[in-house]
Amino acid sequence: MNWQDRGDASFGQEVWDEIDAVARAAAEEVRAARRVLEVIGPLGFEARAGVAEDERVQPGDDEAEERTHVHVPRARMLPVLHRTFSLGARSVEALEQRGEPLTLTDAAEAARALARAEDRVLFDGHAGAGVIGLLGHPGALELRTGDWADPARAADDLLEALIRLDGAGRHGPYAVALAPVRYYALLRPHPASGLTPYQQLQPAFAGGIVKAPVLSDAAVVVMRSASGPRAVIGQDLAAAYDGREGIFHRISLVESVTLLPGVPGSVAILRAGAR
Repeated sequence: MNWQDRGDASFGQEVWDEIDAVARAAAEEVRAARRVLEVIGPLGFEARAGVAEDERVQPGDDEAEERTHVHVPRARMLPVLHRTFSLGARSVEALEQRGEPLTLTDAAEAARALARAEDRVLFDGHAGAGVIGLLGHPGALELRTGDWADPARAADDLLEALIRLDGAGRHGPYAVALAPVRYYALLRPHPASGLTPYQQLQPAFAGGIVKAPVLSDAAVVVMRSASGPRAVIGQDLAAAYDGREGIFHRISLVESVTLLPGVPGSVAILRAGAR
């Protein structure tokens, strides 16, 4: 028995395998941050804090030796994300007794909601959990964009972000996550050549050019390396048994995630506005 309590369910592993497969596939439809960041983990369900750095603090008045240094770990909290859904007991019986396929629409929707919550933590941060996201990354470079209805402007804005990052000593490789409206703008071809900005920019973004549905109108360029920002995964997406309510099984989807900031200046944020 572990925290998932799957042994308490009246159905077998076949059902859990289907739930796991559907949930993971649905979450991958939504997730963007993990696709542009280096990933640490999974560390396990029991992990409550992510990677920590020992940082020097100012000496106290009672420290007699000037050469005595005090260092404390700066931990990154690993908030748990949790979403429940219902699975009909009759549907499970029909699968096991008659071979009828399961309908796991609710499981897929719960997984998509959890994936959106994960991206909000990694991009926007979460003040209550003490997590700073990519949009608040220390030392992030801020750029204003022009009108991306012009394919040349879209390409120029993203190349300018790379120039700025390179000038700050953050030499890549790079990845970029874009709000859907900006992602699709990159598929509009240049009038003269028929080449799209997406095709033009692929060599410069070895870490990927990714659509991020949780971003409203921004683009986030990251240095995709061990010294850039990284996602820390405690518990990867998993299903747990919550028990029965009448003729329904209650099931939870659970994961834990946080952002480990990179070196200052390893993120560039592009927002709408006059250049």
